[in-house]
Amino acid sequence: MLNKLFFIYVAKNEEWKQRYEEDWNYVSAMTRFFKWWIKHEFDIDIILEADILPVIPGKIFDRPSLAYLLKDHSDRGNSVFHFYLPYFKPLWTDCRPLHAYHSDNFGMVTWHRPKPLSSSSEINEKYFADNNCATISHILSHEFLRRSSKKRKEYFDNIHKIWDLHINGSRPFLYYNRHFKRVSPNSDYRYITMDLTKL
Repeated sequence: MLNKLFFIYVAKNEEWKQRYEEDWNYVSAMTRFFKWWIKHEFDIDIILEADILPVIPGKIFDRPSLAYLLKDHSDRGNSVFHFYLPYFKPLWTDCRPLHAYHSDNFGMVTWHRPKPLSSSSEINEKYFADNNCATISHILSHEFLRRSSKKRKEYFDNIHKIWDLHINGSRPFLYYNRHFKRVSPNSDYRYITMDLTKL
């Protein structure tokens, strides 16, 4: 198992250049944040890459889906942790109610974008943080706890218990600015994660 994380932003073939212009600055900065976060939370120094995967819709078995991404993951090599950020939702997930999926060395979180996109990059980035980051930290937590030889109850069930505490408001998410410093949710934050301190 390689200590390598490959974030893959998935876009429709006819839209990927526009998505690159609109989303990529945030996505690439966010991947660097999560490299830091993984080191900070799990003491794992991960090699990180990020790229865009343009998808050309094809026959029924080539349509964008979880199965399509799992095949792409297999083709790229199962020893690398591939984390997909697609524009579509998985048809099945055991991380409900998240639009996300996790298995060994594989993660996916549906990438949410504001509709319409704002002319302000700060407003768009706050939307990206509010609607994507915490869910990504959820799936990353599953994987890196699994890699540390934790039992399923610890790397799966306990993460879901913490998530439920976040969602019902009894434990706040953690907020970080562009310099990866903890900040208040009322301040100028750029990234959001789960709070794993009491895991």
